[in-house]
Amino acid sequence: TRTQKLSGGRVWLVPLVAGAASLAGALRGFGGAGELLTGACWAIGAALGVAANRSLDLPRRVVANADGSFTIGGSIAPLLLLVGIFLVRYATNVALAIQPALSNSPAAAAVVAIAYGLSAGLLVARSRKIWATRRTQRDLLAA
Repeated sequence: TRTQKLSGGRVWLVPLVAGAASLAGALRGFGGAGELLTGACWAIGAALGVAANRSLDLPRRVVANADGSFTIGGSIAPLLLLVGIFLVRYATNVALAIQPALSNSPAAAAVVAIAYGLSAGLLVARSRKIWATRRTQRDLLAA
């Protein structure tokens, strides 16, 4: 929730790791329902996450620094997003432990994969917006 300074590479670290982990989790948990279906639903969820961030416009306070780093204003949104990812993973694992047959259910695979993809898409859109401030500020300085 505090203002922080991130390097350019670190801006992309969490989305890439979380995205890969969410896709792997969806495929691992619901491979029996079909990897193509699960992967496609994850991609749909990711696209929805990117689209949703157009309305959410997160993060709202970003400054590209001269040294290539970024200063990002404090917000509770990243915390809520990461807790959301944890809750989806937890609920999925509990549901699969109680009802193992769900791993073969196309409907369950679609719902979980979309939820995983949505969170990954929101993280990628957030990083994309942070990275875009570098270009925007450069254009403003050139004008």
